[in-house]
Amino acid sequence: MTTYDNPPIQAIFIDRDGTIGGTDEIRYPGELELYHGVEESIRKLSGQGIRLFGFTNQPGITKGKSTIKAFQQEMRLFGIEHTYVCPHPAEAQCECRKPQPTMLKQAALEHDLNLEQCIVIGDRWSDMTAARAAGCLCILVLTGAGIESLEQNRTRWEALEADFLATDFNAAVQWILQMREKPIGDVIIRQACAEDAARLLELHRALDRESTYMLYNPGERKTTLGGQARFIDQLDATSNSSIWIAEHQGKIIGHLTVIGGTAERIRHRASIVIGIRQAHTGQGIGKNLISAMEEWRPTAGITRLELTVMSHNFNAIALYHKVGFKQEGIKPKSLLVNGTYVDEIIMGKLYEDMNKSSLTL
Repeated sequence: MTTYDNPPIQAIFIDRDGTIGGTDEIRYPGELELYHGVEESIRKLSGQGIRLFGFTNQPGITKGKSTIKAFQQEMRLFGIEHTYVCPHPAEAQCECRKPQPTMLKQAALEHDLNLEQCIVIGDRWSDMTAARAAGCLCILVLTGAGIESLEQNRTRWEALEADFLATDFNAAVQWILQMREKPIGDVIIRQACAEDAARLLELHRALDRESTYMLYNPGERKTTLGGQARFIDQLDATSNSSIWIAEHQGKIIGHLTVIGGTAERIRHRASIVIGIRQAHTGQGIGKNLISAMEEWRPTAGITRLELTVMSHNFNAIALYHKVGFKQEGIKPKSLLVNGTYVDEIIMGKLYEDMNKSSLTL
């Protein structure tokens, strides 16, 4: 099993509205209600000796609705050491407003930080973009504008991805503390559940961007977060379908999806699709996903697996042959990839463990 070392964490930059409390709309000092458990999570981080900074866009300051000092004082009451605030509206096109990384870089200069050893937690695409531009790790929380950042605004940071998708700030802190306590992490193979929907959807989008072996071109996939969750639930509700995921430190880096037949005459057969992140290929993850699925297969009553693979995907073809799949046919010019027609190879694997007599006509 592959293992990885984790870098030290010097500081965490925390967005305000929609991340630690409130909604996706601005709440001025005295109006923000923290989400349940946030105060305790902040104390846990401080107890680990990690420095905490806020960074937030607050255009209402320019309109006289509050002051930078008021925001900083409130965040200090929440347990956040110092907060960097951009007071300008978007139309001002200032240099400090997120998605620009200026506030992060200013903090690095003033507090002697290596931004590559810092983490940003936020709910907006602009938080993620600022983090990446500064060289930080980034966590997107699904509170506030988090879901909007993954759906309507995903094209605004399409070439980027978060290091972790957290249901809320508390889950983000839990991930950080686990990273800190366990410097070496294994790749975990398990079945997916509806709570994995956001991370699984991000995996599919990443595979579309970095691989020519998937069905969709980059940005073409229209699946929503709700649609992905429903798909997982639908497969989970059937006895001969499921999804296995490969997970490393909270990020899904590979999947195997198996979809069984629905009509009685084809319930014994199922089709599979496998996708592995490019950085993790060649590490045995595909084989481990198949092994996990094959342990489950007899309980699902599946005696035939089938798949298609692009003819130029030589590594995948080699893997499938190695685990017992055989070529059964070719679909000529089945796909058009980057302006070139590509054949698909049809492969199948039979299992003789159901003790049912075969009928030959």
